[in-house]
Amino acid sequence: MSDLPLPYPAMHVQHDAPQSLTENQALVQRFWALYQARRWAEAQALLAPHAECLWWATQERFRGADAVVHVNAVYPEGWAIHLLDVQPLRDGRVLSLVRVDQEGHSFYANSYFHVRDGLIQQIDEYWSDVQPAPAWRRDPLAPLVGRTAMPADRRHGLPLDAQPLPGQD
Repeated sequence: MSDLPLPYPAMHVQHDAPQSLTENQALVQRFWALYQARRWAEAQALLAPHAECLWWATQERFRGADAVVHVNAVYPEGWAIHLLDVQPLRDGRVLSLVRVDQEGHSFYANSYFHVRDGLIQQIDEYWSDVQPAPAWRRDPLAPLVGRTAMPADRRHGLPLDAQPLPGQD
């Protein structure tokens, strides 16, 4: 076994105490909280009027704050958002990782938020769903070195508090 550190934290490792969020991180966390609370008008107010959301996996673009919120508001009900991480990027964007659970299925989204003047200008989203590994990676007659199955991700994630941000009423 190698003594080299993993390039990512193992699932059982606790993260350090949370650092204070930047304004843009707090904005993204609030955005997800408002979606989870189905408070659509408040979520739309965090978007620039000309904002757009790009769903790269399905090659769809939603233009205008109303369109970005509408596609989520009409999404079939029964889902719950778990914000697993929200990080500032060097170029000013904010990266979030969410897991959405719905009727026994889970989906993940890596979302890159472009924020300017306190409003979300663009969201680039990369969605995936949880599914079994392909058969060739699960073949008991030809096991892959180092491969083990992982349990389902059931992290609760960060708090999704839909309270106003400091300075907002």
